[in-house]
Amino acid sequence: MGKVQRMIDVIIAASGGGSRMGGVYKQFSDLEGNPVVYYSIKQFSKYGVEKIVVVVPKEKVEYSKEMLGGLNNNILIVPGGDRRQDSVLNGLKECSGDIILVHDGVRPFIKKDLIDAVVKGVLKCGTCAPGIPINDTIKLYSGDKILWTKGRSNLLQIQTPQGFKYDILKDIVMLLKQKEVSDELSIIESLNGEICWVLGDLMNIKITYPGDMELALLIAKTWSVE
Repeated sequence: MGKVQRMIDVIIAASGGGSRMGGVYKQFSDLEGNPVVYYSIKQFSKYGVEKIVVVVPKEKVEYSKEMLGGLNNNILIVPGGDRRQDSVLNGLKECSGDIILVHDGVRPFIKKDLIDAVVKGVLKCGTCAPGIPINDTIKLYSGDKILWTKGRSNLLQIQTPQGFKYDILKDIVMLLKQKEVSDELSIIESLNGEICWVLGDLMNIKITYPGDMELALLIAKTWSVE
């Protein structure tokens, strides 16, 4: 029997307003001659996914179409919503693949091996995300006061892409509308669903603060799409 070809669609969540970067749209910031979001789009395009849905701020739709128009004809630009989950839902409406990957638009340095690992995890248990075991001591704080220390054993720092079988992500659409969540995995957790994890990549940084951009610029100088 021949190998079954899986159709993979990607939602790139790039609709953040940049409040932690002083109002700068970090997903569109210049990174060695290209916008930050360009890097992950280019990598997923080279990976051979069926469709890439880039969710951007409403006021950046036309700009994004001009910026990305010549990259690949399987890229769709759609407007985001008020919350992350609203933006992901807008992207999901354009998807029909067997597997859906949801990726942060401000994580430019995604590698093929990590995409492969997440896809394999989805095929194994339906939902999968990359994570890095936490080695630093974690403490709870309030204002400028440290309250208590959280044990770090069995804790992960979760990255993206987070992967789902299409039907699983579709089934939680209504719950995504009703709840405030930090990511799609939170809904699966609340339902006691199974989530696999694979080892993430320290290079797969998320650009959140100005200092992150300094690190990204250093990585970008030697980065090439595989």
